[in-house]
Amino acid sequence: MIHELSSQLLKRLEQDLEQTSFQVKEPLQKLITALKAIRQALNKLRGFLKEHPFKAKDEQISFFKYTKPAFYQWQIYYTELYTIETNLPFSDSEKQVAYLEQELCYIERFFLQYAFLYQYYKLGADELDSLYFVLGVELQSLLLPNVPDLDPEFSTSCDYLFSKIKAFESLKGWVTERLLFLKKNPLIPYQPGSDPGEMTWTGDTINLAEVGIGFFNTGQVNNGTASLSEIFRWLEEKFQVSIGIPSKRIAELRRRKRLSPTKYLDEMKESIIHKLDKEDEYDPDKGKSR
Repeated sequence: MIHELSSQLLKRLEQDLEQTSFQVKEPLQKLITALKAIRQALNKLRGFLKEHPFKAKDEQISFFKYTKPAFYQWQIYYTELYTIETNLPFSDSEKQVAYLEQELCYIERFFLQYAFLYQYYKLGADELDSLYFVLGVELQSLLLPNVPDLDPEFSTSCDYLFSKIKAFESLKGWVTERLLFLKKNPLIPYQPGSDPGEMTWTGDTINLAEVGIGFFNTGQVNNGTASLSEIFRWLEEKFQVSIGIPSKRIAELRRRKRLSPTKYLDEMKESIIHKLDKEDEYDPDKGKSR
């Protein structure tokens, strides 16, 4: 039962966190919103376990080794992300690169500091699970980090460390991605809330297909050497959406009877012309003081 509940809760939590990342850009508000959702999910897990205690040791091990870290990692991740974003040098790409490289070194140092347990995690080892992931087992070891006082009925020796490992792996990906962007675009400093890597396509996918086909037919990508499939896959990756098979999308456009085959591109053209015309309209009051 705990497996079914945790699967549902985790799916819902990650959907909420993804929505938060796209909709909430201010670092503090993003942290508050994320922590609220994470703690609600963890409280539901804790409450369920109080009413339905573990019946066997292997159930405890599975929960504290895999299930709880899948949730708790996000609390650590968003807390660390808030610290990084709020201390990031403002509007200076060179200083941002230096700062993020320091953060990357800090993350790598964490993995080196707990190299034995990190390898235990990476290899999926299980020889010490009865020490690391069973309630009530007190383990004094230099291999374990100093952790905050945790609920003894909902924590084991290593579930926090495994949560932190998962969080820092995600954090490493975030820092690395920002570094690559800054190094490729040295004149565009990163600003929380304006991350070009965090956009999704929210319109009809057939409209994005029109754009992709337009890129292909006009040879605007890689000097015209990119295939339509490659363009579709690139658009899918950037906008986090599935466009589909190019040939089927082309056939879909061809089957349009009442609509123009390029309905979306036509609408784009009309909207741009309309905007330019409105801006060029004569305004007798323009420039007058009020």
